[in-house]
Amino acid sequence: MSQQTKSISHEPEPSPLRTQMQQKPTEFSTLAAELVFVTICSMGQVLFAIFLGDVVVNQVTLLESMKLPAENTPWIIGSFLLASGIAVVIFGSLADLTNPKWLMVTLFGWLTVWNVVGVFSIKPSMHILFFVVRAMQGLASGGLQATAISFLGHVYSPGVRKNRAFAALSAMTPCGFWIGCLKGGALSAHLPWIFASNAILCGVICLLATWNLPSLPASESRSIRNFDVLGSLCAAAGCGLIIFGLTQGVPSKWHPYTYSLILAGVVFFGAFHLVERRAKRPLVDNRLWKTSGFLPLVKSYFLGFGAYIGGWMFYAIRFFLTIQKTSPVTAALYMTPNVVSGILTTWLMARTLHLFSGHWILTIGMVAYLMGPVFFLPQTPNTIYWALSMPGITLVTLGPDLTFAAASIFITSSVPRSFQGSAGSVLITVQNIAAAIMTAVSDTIGERVSAGESYNLDLTGLRAIWWFSLGTSALGAVICAVFVRIPRSEEKEHVV
Repeated sequence: MSQQTKSISHEPEPSPLRTQMQQKPTEFSTLAAELVFVTICSMGQVLFAIFLGDVVVNQVTLLESMKLPAENTPWIIGSFLLASGIAVVIFGSLADLTNPKWLMVTLFGWLTVWNVVGVFSIKPSMHILFFVVRAMQGLASGGLQATAISFLGHVYSPGVRKNRAFAALSAMTPCGFWIGCLKGGALSAHLPWIFASNAILCGVICLLATWNLPSLPASESRSIRNFDVLGSLCAAAGCGLIIFGLTQGVPSKWHPYTYSLILAGVVFFGAFHLVERRAKRPLVDNRLWKTSGFLPLVKSYFLGFGAYIGGWMFYAIRFFLTIQKTSPVTAALYMTPNVVSGILTTWLMARTLHLFSGHWILTIGMVAYLMGPVFFLPQTPNTIYWALSMPGITLVTLGPDLTFAAASIFITSSVPRSFQGSAGSVLITVQNIAAAIMTAVSDTIGERVSAGESYNLDLTGLRAIWWFSLGTSALGAVICAVFVRIPRSEEKEHVV
């Protein structure tokens, strides 16, 4: 293709490639079919956020209902993230090597069954089953997220249409979290119905996915025989051991075995690195690790997203519940700006991702992560919602929306079509490990600073956590602004 002369002032004629990329993918007969496809793929993000929100808003109520000590609070999120982290590593590659349609249908069905089981787990005698159900939710929702990125990456080549699809995917997290918080708050007096409503939702989505998702054609590269079993086992073991050791740290008073688990996880990640260098078809295309700006991006995203989930969001809701003594449904309504800001951000992203360099969008998102702790540090038990909480929640929501969309598009556009799910799983794995590490560190900081011998985070402890979140987010923003450079998104073919 001949190179366009940059000095021409008038709009150049669109190239055949650009025209092709702007058209609807051949997998869809109508625009409506394409919209349904993107919506169903986004359900992995929605369900992940719903399962997080409807439990986080009931973090106090659930422990009281099952008569569990407050020290088990980290496991409400930890059991979910543990399984999700393991699943993402495996399912990202599986989605690249199999037909992602049937993988998604199976995972939606899996969620339906386990949410039915969850209906019977909210009892003191069944608390172990409750955490197993949470793990199964994390396993399937993590798999759905990785599979969705693989599916979208296969269908869309880099360009404006892909940007809009991934922007929609990014919007689903704040929407799902708000729905989960609101549903969980409304059902706080009827906790089994939280799982019952989730089972109904997952069953409906499973049927819609069966009828509406396109089936990708078979190819030589899409063969389960190419699956890197040894690499996936090392990565899953490393991720699982690290998240388990970190989550169990506070409940066990950081017993030496928790350090041993974390160290063992690091060793498995070292083994994963060695295995991948020699694998015939590695889990993740090795070129990704050498892509300019990738490692600084991962570091900044780790710090920013981890500080958001593990250093602000969980404890902001805890502040509403335990310091300001609001009901779960009121705390859920307080998070309404989360979904409004998320939708507006997505609308803006869909129209600007191809106009600005990705690192500027990523840096703005990293700065937005600072707004949560900035607006919550001055809070007191009597601070009115509209003064600090509302603007803080509105602004901090820009963080995950902007950074996930910019980072996922950059990562999936840097690898071949056959590695889309694997590349996306790297980003989600970073999210899970970051959330686990930051939650564990935040819990430890809050417990040490709070008054009293038992686990009881007071306002002093929460402020210490938010200072930690502020510093971590600021460091991530600096790394992003100085070291990350992402070119503006453009119409092109996949890397080969």
